[in-house]
Amino acid sequence: MQDRPLLIAALDAIRKGGGIAGEVLISSTEWLEQTGSRAMPVQGRQTTWTVRAWRAGGATGIGIAAGMEQAVAAAFAALPGAPPDPNAGPVERQDVRAAGLGTSDRRYPSIEPGDRVELLDLAERAFDKTKETVRLARLHYRQERTTRSWASTRGTECTETSTRFVLDGTVDAGPGGTFTQMIASRHFSDVASLPFGTDLRRRAEPLSRSLTGALPDRPVLVEPRAMAELARALAPAFAADHPGFVTRALAGRTTPLRLAPPLLHITDDAGLHSGLWTVAFDDRGVSPVPLTLLREGIVGGRYHSPETARAQRAGPTGHVRDGSLQPSNLVVRPGARTRNMIHAELGDVLLLDSPPPIDLETGRLRGPARVLSVVAGEPTGCHHVVFDVAVSDFLAGVVEFAADQERHVGVDTSTAVWDRLRLA
Repeated sequence: MQDRPLLIAALDAIRKGGGIAGEVLISSTEWLEQTGSRAMPVQGRQTTWTVRAWRAGGATGIGIAAGMEQAVAAAFAALPGAPPDPNAGPVERQDVRAAGLGTSDRRYPSIEPGDRVELLDLAERAFDKTKETVRLARLHYRQERTTRSWASTRGTECTETSTRFVLDGTVDAGPGGTFTQMIASRHFSDVASLPFGTDLRRRAEPLSRSLTGALPDRPVLVEPRAMAELARALAPAFAADHPGFVTRALAGRTTPLRLAPPLLHITDDAGLHSGLWTVAFDDRGVSPVPLTLLREGIVGGRYHSPETARAQRAGPTGHVRDGSLQPSNLVVRPGARTRNMIHAELGDVLLLDSPPPIDLETGRLRGPARVLSVVAGEPTGCHHVVFDVAVSDFLAGVVEFAADQERHVGVDTSTAVWDRLRLA
């Protein structure tokens, strides 16, 4: 391990400063960004040290800085005001599997400037012949390679290197407003091989045609991208330390909590091969475990840090990232029939382009969203609607999931079918 001498030096500094235990994480990222095919790329490197120091009684000091000495000093500076916590302390020693996760693209050093320019140029050219109401406002590319090294006073050491490639575009759809869409992967070929610009244009054109009048009473298709956004927005509520509606509903409860129909089954797997959020270990050195968040509509697993796990007599799940419990790769279980079979049976439908905002404190979907009217298989225009409905009531409309899955920014899901749109 290349960073091992630095990790040992930091742990020694924690002991010399009077800490009874400590953890050290070094995260070093080299990155390159380019906005548009004609702009000059910008690149750089950033190293961040995260140091945790403990004193007797469980008082915890956390220091984050660009260098070891500054991070250690910040951790000890935070200790005097830190409350005691009987559940605090480094995670118990465990084996960490870094091999076989497929999180690093071996091509990273050999990606040529021409590869990036071609990727951006193809996306831009997809908008060359569009009408004035549909315009590509911004196109941004980023690639990065990160090496993370971690150690604790309990004798555990681990390291991993991963890559990430992200392409995002912002489109002005005129009356349909603006929207941003992205694709992201561990591997450059995944991003480069998809027709990103064409997908953006095809989505923007029907959004630019605003429809008036009452919303038709039809079945609703929720696009895989929209279903992925919904699952990603809902998942943080399953963190054990989240104060929102899931935690309140579970408090003191002795019976299962049903949040959705049995068709909705969501798992989280931070060890998924080549997943966007796959890691060998989280920021606390915990090797992640797969979790079932919704087991056939019933609330199942919760995300746990070492502290919340000890408090609730559970095990840490490996989801601590950037100082908080966060979801990783999500998988929404598919159904049995293909999207084409379902669509042919339903006829004219509504299409939810993106979900409304979720308030995880109250457990309500509250805010605007765009709904497309699809007649004879073609989107005719866009209705602008406003939601104010409980998450459980909204999810109650699920009647089927298609069989063909897609991956959208770390979420594997298929098209969902709602019996009708529940706005309020």
